[in-house]
Amino acid sequence: MDIVTLLEVLVKSLNEAEEKFFENPKDFYTLETSVKSSTEAFAASYLGTVLSSINKQIYQDGWRRGKYTVQRNDKRTIISSVGDVTFDSTYYKSKENKGEYHYLTEEILGITAHERFTEAAEVAILTEALKTSYEEATKVIPSKSKITKTTVMNKVHGIANELPEEQAQSKKKVKYLFVEADEDHVAEQHGRWNDKNNNKNFISKLAYVYEYKKDSEKCKGRKELVNTFYFGGVYEESQGVKKFWEKVNQYIDNNYEAEKIEKIYISGDGAGWIKTGEEYVYKAIFCADKFHLMKYINKASNQMLDEKEIAKSEIYRLLYEKKQTELKRYLDSMMECASNPEPIEALETFVTRNWKAIMMCLHDEVLQGCSAESHVSHVLSDRLSSRPKGWSKKGADRMSKLRCYERNYGREKIIELVRYSREKRQIERTGTDGIEMKNIQLRTLIKERTKNSQKYIDRFQGMVPGMTAKKIFAIREQIKMI
Repeated sequence: MDIVTLLEVLVKSLNEAEEKFFENPKDFYTLETSVKSSTEAFAASYLGTVLSSINKQIYQDGWRRGKYTVQRNDKRTIISSVGDVTFDSTYYKSKENKGEYHYLTEEILGITAHERFTEAAEVAILTEALKTSYEEATKVIPSKSKITKTTVMNKVHGIANELPEEQAQSKKKVKYLFVEADEDHVAEQHGRWNDKNNNKNFISKLAYVYEYKKDSEKCKGRKELVNTFYFGGVYEESQGVKKFWEKVNQYIDNNYEAEKIEKIYISGDGAGWIKTGEEYVYKAIFCADKFHLMKYINKASNQMLDEKEIAKSEIYRLLYEKKQTELKRYLDSMMECASNPEPIEALETFVTRNWKAIMMCLHDEVLQGCSAESHVSHVLSDRLSSRPKGWSKKGADRMSKLRCYERNYGREKIIELVRYSREKRQIERTGTDGIEMKNIQLRTLIKERTKNSQKYIDRFQGMVPGMTAKKIFAIREQIKMI
């Protein structure tokens, strides 16, 4: 079907929707949905026509005849953002490499044999999946084919393990950099044969680099982080932690002049993987998070009941005066008279293990607090753990990276991620001839398209009706009823 015929079908369906609307102008919903459905159907058919034209041009091209012989002609359907796209696809056998078979149209366009979705459709699915559920993501494409939650899951799992980073045109000069880190505890998904009572979980890590904090223009009294860049994922064991912090260090090295940096502050709750950042990030020093320190102090002082405010004040005084020995004695005395000494023991352990980091966060004027826990809530927990969910480690890892990627580059850049991931998967599979679009002469196709477009203009002008007497009468009747 050529473009002119497609446009005639579109205009006819739009006219029919308009006629029904003027019979009942209050039902604008039906007009809107009908027009949307008609334009999507036209778009899907048009895309199929374009792909079929490319397939025809490849079939007729002299370059192809010298390298490939025709085996059969097929019809293929792929799911696009506007619906199902059906097009002609010819199957070829290579003359040079015996036993190799190819769908040249798909290979030139970068569509693999098992791929069911266009890039735009995959972007739409991922965009929905990163903010809602897999179930909701199945509904964003107007396809007659069945899209399941497993399909969406496979698209999320298909994201590249390590995401691409845009290269800075020039490196920035800063005196200090700040890195804040925390983790989200994710419920592990139970397989069909696993014990559902065995409630395991794992952590997804989050760290972000920023240059400084400034007063928010949108919300008085709040701070905004400037030039923030996020890193996330399930990086397990020591090798995973090493890889995580090496990525952070590489980003800093790619975007900042390292010799100009005096110090990089890593803030967190004192978890081992966070403190390890000192080993892999150049000029880094670990600083305790004031928020977690405050939680430890509040829980410990609450054990003193009526004297909790006195205990809290004394703990802070000894910390600010850097009296570690006196603080330990005071906490020991608190444990002797507390009904539950565990929170006090936890505070003592935290202080003992992180004394240098605590002194840094209390006395270094450059530090302005740590907001890692709230960032974990918005970036990770909102999708991974805030409501009852179960995740595989791979799914949580890719979702964490996807949400960080969106924070770093915006949703409009997800198309670059899809292309990068598809390219990585194609490299792993191999098996193509490396066919490039430049090898196909498409001048004839373009000339034919221009000719058809002129035919469309001439015919379309006579098809679009104006404001007929029937429409004018319907509008006047509705006005009288107001």
